[in-house]
Amino acid sequence: MKKLIQLLEANIQISSLSCASVKVDSDSSGDKVNENLLKDICTAAKNAQVRVTITTAVSGHRETASSGNPSRHPSGNAVDISLVNDIPVKTVSNRDNVDNFVNQLVILGYTKNSESGNPKSVLTFGFKDHDDHVHISNNEQSDGTTGTSGSSGANGSSGTSGATGTSDDTVSSSKTAASNYMNAQIGSTFGPLLGLTENRVNREISKIRNLLK
Repeated sequence: MKKLIQLLEANIQISSLSCASVKVDSDSSGDKVNENLLKDICTAAKNAQVRVTITTAVSGHRETASSGNPSRHPSGNAVDISLVNDIPVKTVSNRDNVDNFVNQLVILGYTKNSESGNPKSVLTFGFKDHDDHVHISNNEQSDGTTGTSGSSGANGSSGTSGATGTSDDTVSSSKTAASNYMNAQIGSTFGPLLGLTENRVNREISKIRNLLK
């Protein structure tokens, strides 16, 4: 039980991320998000030589996607970026910067414009309802792919290739499954007792830790 809880607690508060290339709106600064997701966003932004702003993480996001499938936001495995270099993503003149950032995420292993069945995904222009922001998600809780910063062109090619760390697939899958299972169990078991939704329970996991010891 304790090991499963630790998996959930692996998420870190966004405001604790030390990366000059990533900003976060005050509404989301207290949200806890997958650390590997944040590290990849930082690396991609550095390599693209842009500064991105996380405008939505856990707080305020619905529990289902527009497709009706469960959203990755409530579990802290997805964020939305609506500003690149402090300019809205939807601004036509900013398209090259946005595309460059997205391309750097693809280099780090993120599948573009397809999330279902892909642990790491980035949704952007061309994907329904994503022309005004970049949605980035990562379900992997173990150490994922991170790269070293380097210069890159508008086509997404990097002057310095990223360093790739490969984790054991079996361990990664087991951790993801355990995390998803614990999310469901905590929400269904303790949510009604505490008068909280599953989403709220996930965000307040550290506060109810003592109840599970």
